[in-house]
Amino acid sequence: MNALTRTGGALVVLVCLTAALLALNSPALAVKRGTESVNCGGAASASASYRAHDTTGQCPVGPVGEGGGMRIYDGFWLTLPSINVPVQGAVFAVLSDAGTPLVRWTVGSVAGLTGFNVYRATAEEGAYELLNDEPLLAESPGSYEDTTTWPQTTFWYEVRAVLPDDTEDVVAGSPAMVTTEGTLALALFPFRPNPTSGSTAISFDIPDHRGDVHLVIYNVRGQLVRTVLDGPVDRGRHERTWDGNDDHGRPVASGVYFARLLADERTSDQKVMVLR
Repeated sequence: MNALTRTGGALVVLVCLTAALLALNSPALAVKRGTESVNCGGAASASASYRAHDTTGQCPVGPVGEGGGMRIYDGFWLTLPSINVPVQGAVFAVLSDAGTPLVRWTVGSVAGLTGFNVYRATAEEGAYELLNDEPLLAESPGSYEDTTTWPQTTFWYEVRAVLPDDTEDVVAGSPAMVTTEGTLALALFPFRPNPTSGSTAISFDIPDHRGDVHLVIYNVRGQLVRTVLDGPVDRGRHERTWDGNDDHGRPVASGVYFARLLADERTSDQKVMVLR
């Protein structure tokens, strides 16, 4: 073999290796969402799109890589011919036994992390809102159960690793999605607090509708006291605050008041007591 042939062969190997590494640098190419694998004790599990193996006695979770195979070893490893490449992590979401979204994630290492934050949106492109008040423990695997969702809706979850300087790094595999069961119906929930001496929160669900949504407060005589909402509202769960004043900004007297939610000729009612 002459020097030119050896040089050409080395160049081909270098180009192939570079292309593989560039592909792996993209989380979208390195990891794709797959079926959940919950598998403890070192046994292998497989589906049409992946093969996962729990080598440490922990529970591996999806998503998993496609194409080559998947080895779980203190995190996720993408297996290519003769190459094991660690990927940043994986995130997925399922419904818990209670019907609420359960978000799970794993990363190769939690060294240098101060915790995790979980964000939610009702569309893949966002906008995402932070769900947890304080960063969750820096542990892998980790999980978070979202008990603030509503029925018949697809939710997207993004998990972000929190660094010591309070910046965040999105865990590969985010966002993960799950759709809640049931039927979203017009509903006005109990006031919080009730009784109240001042401001009180009002939560309500709005299904698909055509026109504006109205939320009003009446006294026991049936007189309109306060219009809390009068306009367009998106589908989903919402919250408004009644400050205990009437439409003229005057505090209402102690007594019982009634709230009514109206949308497309449908109504839902709740009662609140004001104590001064």
